[in-house]
Amino acid sequence: MDTMQSLLEKDKERFLHSAAAARSSKETVRCVEEEFGRLLRFYNEQQENDELKKTAMFLIEAYSASAGLLDCDGESVIWSKSQYRPGISKPKRSAWGWVLFLLAVALLAGAGAVFYYLTDILPLDQMKIIAFSLIGAAALFLFLSGLLFSKKKTENKEELYAETIPSPEKTYHVLLNCVLKMDRILEEEGNRLLLEEKKALLDEKEGMKKEEIRLYSSLLESAYAQGDEEYARQMISDLKFYLHKRKIEVIDYDGNNARLFEKMPGAGVSTLKPALLMGEEVLAKGLATGE
Repeated sequence: MDTMQSLLEKDKERFLHSAAAARSSKETVRCVEEEFGRLLRFYNEQQENDELKKTAMFLIEAYSASAGLLDCDGESVIWSKSQYRPGISKPKRSAWGWVLFLLAVALLAGAGAVFYYLTDILPLDQMKIIAFSLIGAAALFLFLSGLLFSKKKTENKEELYAETIPSPEKTYHVLLNCVLKMDRILEEEGNRLLLEEKKALLDEKEGMKKEEIRLYSSLLESAYAQGDEEYARQMISDLKFYLHKRKIEVIDYDGNNARLFEKMPGAGVSTLKPALLMGEEVLAKGLATGE
């Protein structure tokens, strides 16, 4: 019988392909839950013990519920030093900046014109006053236009958000650790059930009196002696069913189980009295003819 580990290893390639196709943690969780469901189905198909099936179901349910931990990542925020660091940004050009700039140019031109055209008309002191006033006004306008055109330092707060996708290989190894623990628990549970079954057989054997064994053996011998009579066949069937419920098996001679029978000469291979077995212990030897 395959263990959970061997079942998972047989299904490894399919799981890895499915997990690699997942585009989010939530999809990876779904892949893990589906794999647990497949393992439980495969296990139950070959397991005959109802108690072990129930234990496997509880374990699968517990581990499937914990698969959601793969989707517990918080928000991941990324800042790119090359593209999204605080930097210099240009503001939108203002029309007033151009107006002030042109006025400053006009004032500087006016100051030059004063020195060129009014040298012979106005005294030197007056020309200096007018020219320097124009130059001062031009400098002011240039300063104001520069403020409107200047670049501003602004902090760019743009952020990039990222979602972490679990690695298929790492997810598989986590899954493998889970099934290894399940195998250990199922093995311990199987051993416990086996011990309980052996104890029940011993209790049944101790509760079975030797007189009862001799009685059932004698009844079977009488029924076998009747051959193909209908009532004899019905009695044999009823006795076998009753004894089976009490963990006792009725064994016919087949030539390979001579250790369970006493032999006597006779033509052909025939069971005169079946052997009675409880587990591996012979409660009553049978009687048979033949080799």
